Amino acid sequence: MLERTTSTSLRSSATNKSYRPLPYRRGLRAPSIAPGHAVNHEPALDAATKGGVGVLTDLRARERGWLVAFSSRRGGVSEPPFDSLNLAGRGGDRPDRVAENRRRAAAAIDFPLASLALARQVHGTGRLHAPAGRSGVLGDGDIITADEPGPVLGILTADCAAVLLVGGRGIAVAHAGWRGLVAGVIESAVDAVAPVTATWIGPCIHACCYQVGPEVIEAFRAAGLPVAGPDRVDPSEASSFALRRAGVEHVVSADACTSCDPNYFSYRRDGVTGRQGAFLALVEP
Repeated sequence: MLERTTSTSLRSSATNKSYRPLPYRRGLRAPSIAPGHAVNHEPALDAATKGGVGVLTDLRARERGWLVAFSSRRGGVSEPPFDSLNLAGRGGDRPDRVAENRRRAAAAIDFPLASLALARQVHGTGRLHAPAGRSGVLGDGDIITADEPGPVLGILTADCAAVLLVGGRGIAVAHAGWRGLVAGVIESAVDAVAPVTATWIGPCIHACCYQVGPEVIEAFRAAGLPVAGPDRVDPSEASSFALRRAGVEHVVSADACTSCDPNYFSYRRDGVTGRQGAFLALVEP
């Protein structure tokens, strides 16, 4: 069981339950829209730990049948500059250490590692679909969707925003860097699962640390996205804006800036570094 370490955003005293994918028969709708499941959910993010692994999770979402979690860099076995819970197989870390880190993250969040579905992220808007029974790296893309229980969708980041969406036609995870944001990755993810019930934006770099060139400012303005100053943008704020512009009402964002906070990996701060994870799945309440 995850142990809550803060309670400022806690909306329920219920504890997490072990992952059990719901039984699926072809032709049935996914649990996110099945009769008896709430149409609206006010998302929250609560800090918790298990086995030394730190995560942000939504305890009430688990009660509704959605596994929602964001890992930190703490609780793994990798050595600098990947210390310590690096989940990325690319980048130079030892494969055996990455495998152990993924095992620890899966155990802490309570999902079977064999169910994890990932993408080769390319800073675009391409969508991949994870059917029941499919896992591993699905291909090139920055959005993964599912409409059946079983797959655990994962996004790996080190400054970009990871956005998790639950909607009427399933679930989606999106990798939202500045290139993806201006290209419409949020809008594409919303379109894949709309109407959207709830959305979570994980820890990412914020405007305090994200100085960019004029080409990025111009691209944000051309896409109608907010800028935070003459040379600053904020992926979390831009993601939230794009979600609300697309009609999504229930959005929560993590406060942490990955560049400021040493509990997270940051490419902007460190250069060669690891990746934290964001995870979303349909599970049994």
